[in-house]
Amino acid sequence: MAPRPSILYGGLFLCFAGTSSAFHNPPPTPINLSPIRHPINRRCSNTALRNDYCVDLSEDANRDINSMHEWAYNYGVQQHEGFALTSWDGYDFFAMAGTDIPAETCVLYVPANLYLTSYGSLEEFGKLEEAEKLIGSLAGADEFPLFYLFLKVLVEYERGQDSPWFSWLNSLPRLFNNGAAMTPSCYDCLPPLGAKLSMAERIKHVNCRQALKLVDFVSEETKKNEELTKWVYNVVATRSLDVGGEKIIIPMADMFNHGSDGHEVEISYDEEGSCVVYTNADVPAGSPLRISYGDYYLTNPSATFAKYGFIDETCPSTFCKMMDIIPSTELRDIGLSFSRMLFYKDTGEVSEEVYDVLLYQILSNNRQAQTEFYNACMNGDAATKSAYHQQYLGETMGKLKKHVDEFLIDLDQLSEKAARKDLAQHPRLPLIMAHNEFVRQTFLRVKEKVDPIVAQAAAY
Repeated sequence: MAPRPSILYGGLFLCFAGTSSAFHNPPPTPINLSPIRHPINRRCSNTALRNDYCVDLSEDANRDINSMHEWAYNYGVQQHEGFALTSWDGYDFFAMAGTDIPAETCVLYVPANLYLTSYGSLEEFGKLEEAEKLIGSLAGADEFPLFYLFLKVLVEYERGQDSPWFSWLNSLPRLFNNGAAMTPSCYDCLPPLGAKLSMAERIKHVNCRQALKLVDFVSEETKKNEELTKWVYNVVATRSLDVGGEKIIIPMADMFNHGSDGHEVEISYDEEGSCVVYTNADVPAGSPLRISYGDYYLTNPSATFAKYGFIDETCPSTFCKMMDIIPSTELRDIGLSFSRMLFYKDTGEVSEEVYDVLLYQILSNNRQAQTEFYNACMNGDAATKSAYHQQYLGETMGKLKKHVDEFLIDLDQLSEKAARKDLAQHPRLPLIMAHNEFVRQTFLRVKEKVDPIVAQAAAY
């Protein structure tokens, strides 16, 4: 079969999926997923064979997108003629509309037998009780699907070119910039929330690696290879979907980027569980084809950065970074949440929940007033709520200004700390500093709004 054509379009490299017809309809080749109860052929555990037989994990290794396209075609993936995989730099590829695509058009179909799944891994390898016991003690049973999918991808790497998924693995990025890929010193240069979320990703990788020691059909060389296990973890963390409490990776559908300012396509499933991706609006040629990674990431670019390793500049708002508030049921009820206490990036506006939470804290010395304000928030009593905000405007705005000013000072100190570190040892520092600058600009816009109000309140 001839390889798919690759052309240059507006400065981007495109790998088109089709030619004359809207869809390809090749006979799917079934993937053998029979359970493994014995040691596998570990050619990629053998250092002498690895370079010629396995995925090259060098960060600058070529991503073989054309071979993955041909592989997907042979296994029954169907793509609209306007579906294209695009790259600005030859390293980061994403889905784009190569032609105008009308709304409600199916742009991608992936048969269910092509998925890599946590439940398929459990069926293939059996229940790994000792590994589950360790994961459960470290992180809880909710992390079992992550570990089983991590194990599945790792085993397919060990199989090398014998793996039915080799072409997909060889098309994946080698370089990741998320929390798990950072060095411990990187966390020192992030604001508290970004550092906390990034360290959580690192801990998840460490937990998977610890549990891997209890799996007898994975080679000792693989278990000791931190570069490999970190790469596998990052593949799973950044390319999997959460579906019904399980984790799944859908090859080709994992090429859709995230859009906080809107997404052009949505993933659904047919009666056989196969993936069907439709446009939800008319998409002009040259536009990205994006999905939403979930509501959590629509208002929390620090979470996107920690898990996926990119700065989502399309995100309209960010959490206000108030990390020192002791949570309570009442505070959560009125808005204490990463997704509700927001600063808006372009306007400097502050969400209502920020003011509510701050005022509730201010009223802590007056229990009767605090209870009355809380009830007004919960019952939609706008008049009572507004009266309290007017009465305590100066104190609320002063408290907000103090937080903004102190956080901007903290960002300056983090930038100074990052500037003293060696980029050769910590190559992700420029991206970390860009993240911090993104946050800074949002806080500066908030400050422009807050300072005049505080000054005016002080004049009365």
